[in-house]
Amino acid sequence: MSKPKSLLIAIDIGNTSTTCGVFLKTRLISKSYCESNDIPYIYSKIRNKWDDDVVFKAILSSVVPKISVKLINLIRHKFQEDKVHEVGRNVNFKLKMKYAPRQLGADRLVNAYGAKHFYCLPCLVIDFGTATTFDLVSHSGVFEGGLIIPGIQVSAKGLEAHAALLPLFEMNRSVRTLIGRNTKQAMTSGLLNGFGAMTDGLIERFKELYGKQLTVVATGGFARKIAAYAHLIQTVDELHTIKSLAHLYQNEIAK
Repeated sequence: MSKPKSLLIAIDIGNTSTTCGVFLKTRLISKSYCESNDIPYIYSKIRNKWDDDVVFKAILSSVVPKISVKLINLIRHKFQEDKVHEVGRNVNFKLKMKYAPRQLGADRLVNAYGAKHFYCLPCLVIDFGTATTFDLVSHSGVFEGGLIIPGIQVSAKGLEAHAALLPLFEMNRSVRTLIGRNTKQAMTSGLLNGFGAMTDGLIERFKELYGKQLTVVATGGFARKIAAYAHLIQTVDELHTIKSLAHLYQNEIAK
């Protein structure tokens, strides 16, 4: 591959973690994950890997304004040639919706945009992050709205904070049986099987309203972990949000 002259960095800043991808148009070249507070440092590290004659542009969605402002200031002052676009600030696009637009997080908006362009409709996007969100794009491409539920890690921390004798929940643990034989097993199974069963139950309710042909996509940092305990998720793509950002940039900004 010849040396690229222009690259796009797509960044999804969440409450806890951030996903970052480098794209050549819409082709993902590399990806990074970090704690959201570290994204200015990670951006500089990614940017400095490339030659100075490569022109970078950036597009981001953020639910943490303080961090996104810090990142934008870094891009403007340290990398003066870079251009940064933020969904909801200087990036606007048409998406029919029944949700109150000023109350919709940028990540959910981008997820809905990607669902409309990447998948058969109607499509349900489930984002397993700090919060678990269910967002529905109808057969006609309208964002109908969705659900917001505490994420699995938030739920675990709630248990730990209010039950002194419970152990710390470790996200890298798995369970093979439904019933735990000790407290750690019981807690792990309860959270993983509980979120899996909740996910399947809510998918069934969405299907009752929007049809059995509903496309179900899971994304977010905990998507693959929880999908192992759910049965009705069809596609797992932890990178759905940054892929949607890259697609949005090419369709709405670069055109």
